[in-house]
This record gives sequence, C-alpha cells and structure tokens, in this order.
Amino acid sequence: MKLSPVNKLPADVHRRQFLAAGAFAIISPLAVWSLSPAAALTGYTKTISALKRGVMAETAAHRRYVLFARLAKADGYKGLAYLYMALADSELIHAENYNRILVKLGEFPVEPEIRGIPAGNAKENLIFAAEREVDSIEKTYPTLLKSMGSEGYHDAISVIRYSWSSHKQHRDIIKRIRRWSPSAFEMVARKIDEKTDRYYICRICGSTVTRLPREACPVCGEPPLSYRLVSPDQFL
Repeated sequence: MKLSPVNKLPADVHRRQFLAAGAFAIISPLAVWSLSPAAALTGYTKTISALKRGVMAETAAHRRYVLFARLAKADGYKGLAYLYMALADSELIHAENYNRILVKLGEFPVEPEIRGIPAGNAKENLIFAAEREVDSIEKTYPTLLKSMGSEGYHDAISVIRYSWSSHKQHRDIIKRIRRWSPSAFEMVARKIDEKTDRYYICRICGSTVTRLPREACPVCGEPPLSYRLVSPDQFL
C-alpha cells in the first residue's frame, strides 16, 4: 500500500493536516542531554554509525505512532489511539537508549529532523503499522547488528536487541487486531474501544505488555517495577 505524505492528503481530509502539525505536542521530546561528549573512543566507528541509524529509525517510528494516535482519536477509534500512544512511548525509549550509548562513545546525541509522515485512514494506518513492524524485525535490527561487525560493544548490542525483542511484542499486539481488518475492521476497531487492554512499558528497554510480568521483564530481565502504565485516561 502506498500512502501519501500527511501534508499532501486530499481535500476531504484537510483536518488531518492540522492534527499532523501538532502531532508531537502531547508528549515530551527526546531527553535534553547536558553532558558534553567525552573524548571519542576509537575502534567503534561501525557501532556509532549503526546507533545513529537506529536513532533515526526509532524516532521516525515514534513520530509516526503519535500521528496515528491523533488521527485515530479524531476519527473516534479511541482504542487504536491508546495502542498507538503505547507503541510511541516504547519507540521513544529505544531512541533514548541509543543516544545514551552514543554519548558513552563520545558522540553527540542525534536529533533527527522532522519530515512528512505517510498517513491514511484508520484501516490503512493499522495495516501500514503492521508492515513496518515486520520490516523492522526482519530487516532493520539484523542489519544494524550485522553492520557493527566484530567491534563487539556490549552495551550497543544489548540496546539493539532490546528494541528487536520489543518490536516483536508490537507485531504480536497489532497482529491480533489486523487479522480481522480485511473483512471486519470496523467491528473489531469498535470492539477495541469498548474493551481494550491496558498497556505497560518497561522504562529500561521499551518492552510492551498488556499484563505485568510476575518476576522480571521478559526482554531486559529487570524487575516488574521497571514498568509503567501508559495512562488510558485521554483515550478511553
């Protein structure tokens, strides 16, 4: 499916242009880094390049989900809006993790520029979200890990693997909804509004779950206290 940039949508969805313009106002931006980079560490050029590409990808995903959440809410799909905001929160944690490692490696954190975001109607956005999650799982993360070669910087490998695992969780959550979308999207989307899960995000790795783990985060192994509920108040 080919979606149009949000600033080039047809006239019948002009209101989406206004929503897109404010899509990022409802959440905090990437953390402000006040530390000056240490002297650049040698021998990790491939790792640094991979992390920078990762920040770009995670930030783009974060902004896309924020926009999808606003559009879904405006169209009355409150359950979908809540889901997208949970996924956006997870993506932001991934980007912050990558920037944190970049600072440890003596680099300035990456501040990606804001670009046009592809967007369509509620059904199209859900399908597009699922396709991007699968693409990340099958291509983005394996490519990032491979591009780091034999440099073996443990912290960088860990945060990329955290992202990889949490994106598999995203995929599974979306798939439970998307499997009905070809023939019964409207019914399923409205059902989500009536009875939706609560989403919890691990603040360490971005793990996204609908029930708190009993013993430890399934992605990073941290205690369940590392999870925070994404508030559903403004959506449900």
